[in-house]
Amino acid sequence: MKYSIIVCTYNRATFLKETIDSILLHLTDQSKYELLIVDNNSSDTTAEVVKQYLHIPIVRYVFEKNQGLSCARNRGIKEAQYPIIVFVDDDIDIDPNYLSVLDKLYSDPSVQIVGGKVLPYQSQVPEWLPKKYYYLASVYDMGDTPAYVPKLMGANHTFRKTVADKVGEYNVKIGPLGDFKLGGDENDFLLRAQNKGYRLFYHPDLIVYHKIQNRFNREFIMKYSYNIGATEANIDYTNRKPLMALKSLKYMVDRIAEAIGLSPNGSTEIVKEIRKQHKQGYLDFVRNTVGK
Repeated sequence: MKYSIIVCTYNRATFLKETIDSILLHLTDQSKYELLIVDNNSSDTTAEVVKQYLHIPIVRYVFEKNQGLSCARNRGIKEAQYPIIVFVDDDIDIDPNYLSVLDKLYSDPSVQIVGGKVLPYQSQVPEWLPKKYYYLASVYDMGDTPAYVPKLMGANHTFRKTVADKVGEYNVKIGPLGDFKLGGDENDFLLRAQNKGYRLFYHPDLIVYHKIQNRFNREFIMKYSYNIGATEANIDYTNRKPLMALKSLKYMVDRIAEAIGLSPNGSTEIVKEIRKQHKQGYLDFVRNTVGK
């Protein structure tokens, strides 16, 4: 097996250097992969950072001037030389067993799309955040049993290049755009993959560690809850408009019920606020997009 490990980056030179160092340090068999850095029109020292590594044959640098993570990912797939695409974020530390786990998984020709755990790097998720909502801090842990799942996290997802040939490109109208952090590009891509019959396989031993200490605060969680709601609406608007109409109606009814004190019992204040922000983000996107 050979892999194209693709790191898309925008104005995160310090994190990027640490990520490159981690990959080169832990994935010692460099005959098995290339490391492709896609610079998404950065204005910091990203190019200079990558230049330090270009003497290493497996490291490649590509500048993608079209802003947006989806644009960067599409460019990475086009540039990839090997049959299995590996997307990791530019602020991760990678587990030393990462490639050996992929080798075992992709030795099965029926396996087409694989993801794994995204765990916090040298930090703990605060106790006030319920595990159900860890994804709001970009933590993904579906337990210690391999399984087929409905979603994977963008910071750690892989697939055969032939999947992209059939599914098409990442939607450039969905996903982070420069400093605007509306996400969901991988969710849209993987949803379209599932619609074509592909299944998403989760393996607990495929691990990256995410440097997200700055996300463990209430302000970030609420803002991201709102953004996730807007992202969900964007994906529904793109792929399943009838479902968007049903969700919009439900969320409006829920908001009215909450306003008159009829919200579900048993929810903590933090959960109530997360749900409120999520619904508000969804409804605002629908109002601003469909209502025009």
